[in-house]
Amino acid sequence: MNFLDLVKKRQSVRKYLNKMVEKEKIERCLEAARLAPSASNSQPWEFIVVDDPKLKEAVANETFDRIISFNRFSLQAPVLILLISERSGLVRKIAEAIKDKPFNLIDIG
Repeated sequence: MNFLDLVKKRQSVRKYLNKMVEKEKIERCLEAARLAPSASNSQPWEFIVVDDPKLKEAVANETFDRIISFNRFSLQAPVLILLISERSGLVRKIAEAIKDKPFNLIDIG
């Protein structure tokens, strides 16, 4: 499949099966994300897999509120993967200031 075909088939999932996700599938997704390109190959991210039901519910509840409710679907997900943006090092901070761009936020996007 070429890239354009892949982009055309992409979808946002908002409904989930009520079953756990196999560890191998989670690890495959994490490996793909880990290999994603980043500015200066800095990979300014960390991933946290949350599959404990009580902790997952607590985290999911923090993703929405009464006013901003569009993330309610996260309550149904069998697993959450949190993406943590790491702070930029000195060289990247200088580059970000010169370019007026938060590279770490662009990278995790």
